[in-house]
Amino acid sequence: MDASQNRREFKFVLPPGLGEVIRQRVAAVLEADRGAEQGYPVLSEYFDTTERASYWQKQFGIPNRRRVRSRVYGRRDGAIPASAFIEVKHKLDGVTVKRRVATDLQELELLSDGVIPVRDHRASPADHRILAEITELVTQQGSRPVVQIRYHRFAYDSGPEGTIRITFDQDPRCRFRRVPLVPDDPDFELPLLEPGSSIMEVKTIGPVPFWFRGLIGEYQLVPRGFSKYTAALELYEFKSRPPISRVPPPPPTSRLPKAPRGDAFDEKGRRRPAATTTMRRPNPAPPKITGVFRALLHKLLVCFHLQDAR
Repeated sequence: MDASQNRREFKFVLPPGLGEVIRQRVAAVLEADRGAEQGYPVLSEYFDTTERASYWQKQFGIPNRRRVRSRVYGRRDGAIPASAFIEVKHKLDGVTVKRRVATDLQELELLSDGVIPVRDHRASPADHRILAEITELVTQQGSRPVVQIRYHRFAYDSGPEGTIRITFDQDPRCRFRRVPLVPDDPDFELPLLEPGSSIMEVKTIGPVPFWFRGLIGEYQLVPRGFSKYTAALELYEFKSRPPISRVPPPPPTSRLPKAPRGDAFDEKGRRRPAATTTMRRPNPAPPKITGVFRALLHKLLVCFHLQDAR
């Protein structure tokens, strides 16, 4: 499949043990990259701004985003010759395209310091356009190296006229040290996945072939987004930053005087209600007899006394 064509990408994080099983099934259908049947190491250096604009664009789902990275291929035994590229990975509305220009290791080291490679008139118009785009992202927007990542890749392709390419990336690791990229450098100490896990990436132009759909259904695989660059930041860079200290709010400049505390006041200075025992009503006094009733009662008492005297 032509790597420069617009394509859709799907990623699957495969647990330990399953990655090798799926890889063998894919190898039975697609051809491995010529001369790389045993895989090959990939070393990349990712660029971003001080504010990590590329990271946050991905987190917020910005549909149109670009990222600069340099990439080195090759094996120490010389079975795969060393090669280097500067790439712009451009994602637009879910479609990914990769634009790159060939370079050498010395130019990559200069690029890490913000120096853009120069090409003369013999370079292709495409190379000049890509270098102009890299100049914009590095010089004008301030992208600089953030992290270097290494993994071992197995790649299977349907050929120049095919529509699918499937890669398996094993043992991805990273480092945050500024070290010149050297082919097959093993000095990467920070793992990005559980040991034995791998990342299967499917790049396709058009619909996914029926045989691969069946393979996905057989093992109940579910695609998920996974970015090695994002994982490196979240696992190591962000966690190494000191936590944000929360400063307590300053006390108010003035306060109302507290009411005296005691049995008659509560904690907010309000007067307590009287106890229920003090709220009982006293027994009513007997009514006083006055007026006409008092005169009649007096006459009755006088009559009782006269009868007793007789």
